[in-house]
Amino acid sequence: MNNVQTPRTTPGWKAVAFSILVLVLVLGLLFAKSFQENEVVFSNDGPLGVVKSQALSLPAAFKGYWVDLHWLGLNGTHATAGVTYALLWLLDPMGYAKFYPPISLLLLGICAWTFFRTLGLSTGLCTVAALAAALNSNFFSNTCWGLGTRAITLAAVFLALALLQARRVGHPWLNAALAGLAVGMGVVEGSDNGVIFSLFVAAFVVVQSFVQGGSPAQGVKRSLRLVLVAGFAVFIAMQVLISLFNLAAAGAVSAQADPERKAQKWAFATQWSLPPDETMRVLIPGLYGYRMDSPDGANYRGRVGEAPGSPQPGSRFSGAGEYAGVLVVLVALWSLAASLYGTGGVFTTPERRLIWFWGASFLVALLLSWGRFAPFYQVVYQLPYFSSIRNPMKFMHAGHMALMILFGYGLLGLSRKYLESTAPKGSVSARLAAWWSKAQPFEKRWTAGMIAVLGLSCLAFLTYASERGGLVKQLMAAGFPDAGMATRIAQFSVGEVGKFVGFLFLSAGALLLVMGGVFAGGRARWAAVLLGLILTVDLARANTPWIVYWDYRHKYATNPILDILREKPYEARVVAPPFLFDPRAAAAGGRLTAYFPQLYGIEWVQHHFQYYNIQSIDVAQDPRPPADKQAYMQAMHEIGRYWELTNTRYVLGMTAFLDALNTQADKGRNRFRVRATFELAPKPGETPSKLEDLTAVQVENGPLALFEYTAALPRAKLYAQWQVQTNGDEALKTLTDPAFDPAATVVVSEAIGAPVAQATNAAAGTVEFARYSPQRIALRANAATSSVLLLNDRFDPDWRVTVDGQAARLLRCNFIMRGVQLPTGQHTVVFHFEPSLKGLKISLAAMGVGVLLCALLFFVPQPEDLPPGNAGGQAKQPAARDV
Repeated sequence: MNNVQTPRTTPGWKAVAFSILVLVLVLGLLFAKSFQENEVVFSNDGPLGVVKSQALSLPAAFKGYWVDLHWLGLNGTHATAGVTYALLWLLDPMGYAKFYPPISLLLLGICAWTFFRTLGLSTGLCTVAALAAALNSNFFSNTCWGLGTRAITLAAVFLALALLQARRVGHPWLNAALAGLAVGMGVVEGSDNGVIFSLFVAAFVVVQSFVQGGSPAQGVKRSLRLVLVAGFAVFIAMQVLISLFNLAAAGAVSAQADPERKAQKWAFATQWSLPPDETMRVLIPGLYGYRMDSPDGANYRGRVGEAPGSPQPGSRFSGAGEYAGVLVVLVALWSLAASLYGTGGVFTTPERRLIWFWGASFLVALLLSWGRFAPFYQVVYQLPYFSSIRNPMKFMHAGHMALMILFGYGLLGLSRKYLESTAPKGSVSARLAAWWSKAQPFEKRWTAGMIAVLGLSCLAFLTYASERGGLVKQLMAAGFPDAGMATRIAQFSVGEVGKFVGFLFLSAGALLLVMGGVFAGGRARWAAVLLGLILTVDLARANTPWIVYWDYRHKYATNPILDILREKPYEARVVAPPFLFDPRAAAAGGRLTAYFPQLYGIEWVQHHFQYYNIQSIDVAQDPRPPADKQAYMQAMHEIGRYWELTNTRYVLGMTAFLDALNTQADKGRNRFRVRATFELAPKPGETPSKLEDLTAVQVENGPLALFEYTAALPRAKLYAQWQVQTNGDEALKTLTDPAFDPAATVVVSEAIGAPVAQATNAAAGTVEFARYSPQRIALRANAATSSVLLLNDRFDPDWRVTVDGQAARLLRCNFIMRGVQLPTGQHTVVFHFEPSLKGLKISLAAMGVGVLLCALLFFVPQPEDLPPGNAGGQAKQPAARDV
C-alpha cells in the first residue's frame, strides 16, 4: 500500500504572484507590439472592424444582438454573459483588439497553475506546467486567430478539474457544484468546444470516483457527483445551450427532409479534419507550415480545410497549430511509462489509474480529430448533436489538455523521485556516474530509449533533407506550381525537422540531468528554471509565426468610395458581383485594377464595411444559411429583381459593364447610372506588397465604378396597395413574376384587411428615418391613407413593433421582410429587437449562486472520511528499489 501525504494545495500569495509574474513577462514579450499605439493583433474571427461595429455595442448587445451587416440581418440572440464579452465591454474595441489574446492566454495559464497545484507540484514546476498550457500552440494559434474563447474554455475546465481534485478547500459535493459552474462557463465561452470538453470532464468524474479506493458502492456514491456537475453546468450555460440545441434540431430536420444531402453534409461537417500524417505537427510545429500567407516558405501545405477534390492553393487554410512542445511530449511519455511500473513506483495507485485515463483520453481525442480521414468519427457522427459539429479537429483541444495533464504528472513523478531526495556530492559527471551505477532497469531502459529515439530522429532528418528535391516536385503537383515557392516551402519544412532534433537533444539532456540527481535537494529550483527555459524558448519560437499585427489606422483607412457608402449606410445596401469583373480587361487596363475582387472580398467586406457599418448583401462566411434565406435565394433567378427587393442601391464593378447592367439586369429600362468612377492605387507612402496597401482613388473615367441602381426599393416605404399571400411558395412566385411591380404593391404573408379602394402608392404618404441602431429603428410616417409600411430588413419573430407607443402586429412582407399596417395620419413607428432573455437570466442567477457557493468554501469543513489519494495524492519518496 502506498504512503500518501497531503499535497501542497494551499499556496501563499508569494507563490501565486511569482507564477503570474512569469506568465505576464513571457506573454508581454511575445505580444509587446500591443503596447504600440496603432498596432492591433490580427484576428480572422472577430477583427477590430467586427467588434467595433454598432451591432456589437455593449452593454446594449447584452439585451439583443441583431447583426444588421450580415445579408438582410441575422439573429445573434444576445451577447453572452461570459469572460470574452466582459473583456470587450471593459477594454472597449481598441483595447480588446490589442490585449484580448494575451489576457486569454494568461487566464489559461493561471487556471492551469491552479490545477497543477492540486496535484502537489512545487511552485516552480507549477509555473513550468502553466507555461506549457499558456504557450501550447493549439490554443495559442487559435487565440491569435481570434478565437481566444478556446483558451478561456480550457481555463474554465482546468478550474473545474482543480475543484474536483482539491482536498484542502471546500467539500466534495460543494466543489462538484462549483466545478459544474466552471464547466458551464466553458460552454458559454466555447459553445460546442465547451460541450466536447464537458464529456471528458464527465468521464473524469466517474473514473476518479472509482480509483479513490473503498468499496464499489462507495465509488457509485461518489460518482453521483456527476449529477451535480452536469446540473450546475446546464444551469449556468442555459444562455447558449438553447441556441445549440435549436441548431442541432434544425440540422437533423434538414437531413431528414433531404436525405440526398447526407453525403454533402458529411463532407461539409468534416472538412476541417486532421490528416493522420499531420499528427506529427504535435512534435514538429512547422513540418506542414503555418498559414497559407506565411512568408519565407512557412506557407501551409497540409490538407486541413481542404475541399474534397480541390487541392489548390487557398482550398485549405490551417488557421491553427498543433505543437505541444518536445519537452511536454517527452515528460508525458515518461509519466505513462513510469505509471506502468507497478504499485511500488513513484505514483500512487489512484494516480497511476488517472494517468492511464488521461492517456486513453488523448488517444480517443486524437482518433476522433482525424474526422473524414479515418473511420472513428463516423461512429460519433451518428449520435445526436454531433452531426452539427463542423470541425472534428476540435477534439484535439481535449487531446492537448490530456497531454498537458500527463506532463504535469510527469513533473510530479520526476520531482518525487529525483528532486526531493538528498543531493549527492561531486561534479555533474560524478553524480551522473553514481546514478548510473545504481540505476534501476526502468531508468536504464528509458535512457537507452531516449538515445535511440534521438539517433533515429537524426537519421530521419538527414533522410528528409536528402529528399528535398522529391518534396519540391510533390508540392508543385499539390497546388504550389511555382518552383521557387515550392523550394522555399521544402527548405522551411526541412529546417523545422532540424529544429525538432535540436530541441529533442536539449529536452532529453535536461531530463537525463534531472534523473541523474544533478538538481536534487537544494538545487531543485534550478531544474524548474532549466525545464522552463527550454520549454518557453521552444514554444515561443514555434508560436511566433502565429502572432501577426495590423496598423489599424493604415488597414482601416477610408477612401472616397467608402465615404459615399458610409453616409447613412442604413438607407441602402451594396454588392460587388463577380460577373461585373473581367480579369482580361482588367489586365489590359493596367495598373492594379485586377486586384479589386480580392480587395473587395477580403478587405472591404470583412473589415472596412464592418468598421464603418456599411451594409452589404455580400457576406464573408455563411456556412449554415437559414431555411428562409435558402428558399429566397433559390427563387431569385433575376439578379435585377433580387437587388430591387433587397434595397441594393449600390453596385461595384468595372465601368464598362454599365450597358450590360441596363440591358440585361434591368431588361432595358436603364435604371443603372454611374455614381463615381475610381481606380486602385497604393495608399500614401506605400509600395503595395499586400491587399491592405491598396485603396480606391476617385478619378474621372476610371476603370472601376460605383453604380447606383435607382430601381432598388428604399429601405422603408409606404404602400397603399398590397396582396395577401399566406403560402410562402406562392409569395415567392409572385415576387419573381416579371409582371409584378414591387414598387407598386407589397406582398403580405398575414391575413389583413383589403386596401382602400382606388388608393394608389402615389398617395400612400412618406416615411423617413428618425433614428437608427441595429436593435432599434425609429421611423416617422405620414400615411395619406391606410397603408402597409415595408421595412426592407429580414423578418424575425424576435422583433417587435409599436405605432405611436402602442404595440402593433409585426407583418411578414415580401416573404422575408418586416412590415406593419398603419392607419391614416402621422405616426411614430419603432421596430425594436427583443429576443428572449430567459436563458441569460437563468445563467445570471447561476452566477449569483456560484458567488454564494464560493463563500461557503471557507465555512464548510472537509469530511473526516476522505479516502487516501482523493486528489491524486502525493507519495512519499520511494526507495531506489521501488522504480
